[in-house]
Amino acid sequence: MRKFLFLTLLLCIIVSIADAQKRRRGGFSGKKPPYRYELIGSLGAANFLGDLGGADQIGTNGLKDLELVLIRPTLGASIRIKAQQYFSVKTNFYWGMIEGKDKLTKEYFRNARNLNFKSNIFELSGQVEFNFIREKKGHVYKIRGVRGMSHKERQVYLLGGAGGVYFNPKGQYLNGSYYALQPLHTEGVTYSRITALLFVGGGTRLAINRYWGVGFELGMRKTFTDYLDDVSTNYPDPAIFNGDPKAIYFSNPTTGTCYPCIGEQRGDSKDKDAYMFGVFTVGYKVMYKKRSRSKF
Repeated sequence: MRKFLFLTLLLCIIVSIADAQKRRRGGFSGKKPPYRYELIGSLGAANFLGDLGGADQIGTNGLKDLELVLIRPTLGASIRIKAQQYFSVKTNFYWGMIEGKDKLTKEYFRNARNLNFKSNIFELSGQVEFNFIREKKGHVYKIRGVRGMSHKERQVYLLGGAGGVYFNPKGQYLNGSYYALQPLHTEGVTYSRITALLFVGGGTRLAINRYWGVGFELGMRKTFTDYLDDVSTNYPDPAIFNGDPKAIYFSNPTTGTCYPCIGEQRGDSKDKDAYMFGVFTVGYKVMYKKRSRSKF
């Protein structure tokens, strides 16, 4: 997993260096693009798609299990590099919150399981974008009455990428406080709180002027772990917790389906956890500086 994350970050660095070299040599079909890169801030929502909570039915995959009341905030910062008229690469850093609660679903067995979690997530990722609409170029300065001086950009794009995410699931105890679940080994196993991910999505951008633009982007993240919510396999024997009341409770807070449920299904290990981001973006383009000749 660490090798995968390292290779992902290395790829982002290589693409950025290659892009910079191409610009210095006057690439992009012999013409410089109107800007080198774009600085982007993001604000939006995150939602968890996994074993806990979800729709009022037996657990399903993807958007069919979306729980709207558990939408939580997310913030991001990115750098986009224009690699070609129709292609861009982008490096992202996102913070978000995800949450799941069995008591919110009316499906009997999931509701009775009574598990819950919430977690901060920190994502570092790189993505490639394919733009369907070619950018319209203008000039740096607006001159009234002169044609061709405007600079408008409307883009719709598909995206795909990879990266890594740090998570730390916490559960709400009987006293209302939250405790980290991974150290309690609620299924009798130890798992890493860092995982790789792949994602796909789409977005749109609209230029306000030559420098500033706004947009919206939606992306579905599929991770390589089933423990974003601390739930994956079967109920362990409570004897392994040596009488620790928190570990016993968080492992099995069921409300009547079974007890102690040893060996019975607690989660679905065949389907890895996922989450999604929907963010509004504000971008600032860093333009090429105009060089003026000396008057002397």
